Amino acid sequence: MIYLLLTILLNVAIFMAFRSYSKFQINTLPAIVTNYLVCVITGSSFVGFGNVSAQLSVSHSWLPYALGLGVIFVCTFYLMARSTQLRGVATTSVASKMSLAIPVIFSLFIFKIGTNALDGWNYLGILLAFVAILLVSKKDKTSEQTPFKLKHLTLPFMVFLLGGIIDTSLNYVNQYVIDESVESVFPIAIFFTAFVGGTIMIIATKTKVRAKDIIGGIYLGIPNYFSIYFQLKALRAFDNNGAIVYPTLNIGIIICATLASILLFREKLGKINLAGVGLAVIVIFLLSHQEIVKL
Repeated sequence: MIYLLLTILLNVAIFMAFRSYSKFQINTLPAIVTNYLVCVITGSSFVGFGNVSAQLSVSHSWLPYALGLGVIFVCTFYLMARSTQLRGVATTSVASKMSLAIPVIFSLFIFKIGTNALDGWNYLGILLAFVAILLVSKKDKTSEQTPFKLKHLTLPFMVFLLGGIIDTSLNYVNQYVIDESVESVFPIAIFFTAFVGGTIMIIATKTKVRAKDIIGGIYLGIPNYFSIYFQLKALRAFDNNGAIVYPTLNIGIIICATLASILLFREKLGKINLAGVGLAVIVIFLLSHQEIVKL
């Protein structure tokens, strides 16, 4: 449970970092690219540069997965930024959070990881997790920037799809490809690839990089590396059962991020949002009641 809790808190730190970008007028793309470089430096310092070079100098079956995920990472972040600009925060937020459906489905029906350990309360918790996310993410209609049309689903759908692919891939790789000795190095390879891809994107779009964009990337990068590292640890602690880990992770992030937003940014919640937070607490108990009984 400690790894899951750390993953939740680190993801909330990432959310708070992104939340500060609008306040300080930090450009998202250069900050994200800087963040990936900081992730590489942070991870290499944590693991030891010698250990990283030793792991990468040998041909590993996990390296293609890391390179592929790195490309998907930077594409997802870019599409999230574009979707937020064109479709609004509410739609993009829901698409991102609801992407947990993909790793849950794969874990239950494709990988069939830990399905024997699930009971009726767990399945009810998985179902209610989606309801809680929709309730917490519900915003006034005026929060959307443009009237809804079917074609506007393209960007949010891509955010949904790529977010689900990332989590499903991490679940698969952690179960079948890497072991504990590689858990700290694997994210470094992902973030290095994302940094290279993002740098190419900055050059291609001729995006200006300012000092405050770099600063924004620095305080995003440190928690970002450890969020992936501890996510892999959390998956292994739950026998790579993504059907339990990802709903619990998303619900935990929602609860903690909501509280942080209220305390730090004075955000207000409507009655539907509060009902969603209350339901999210119930979902946590339904999903983890076996672990709570052991305490």
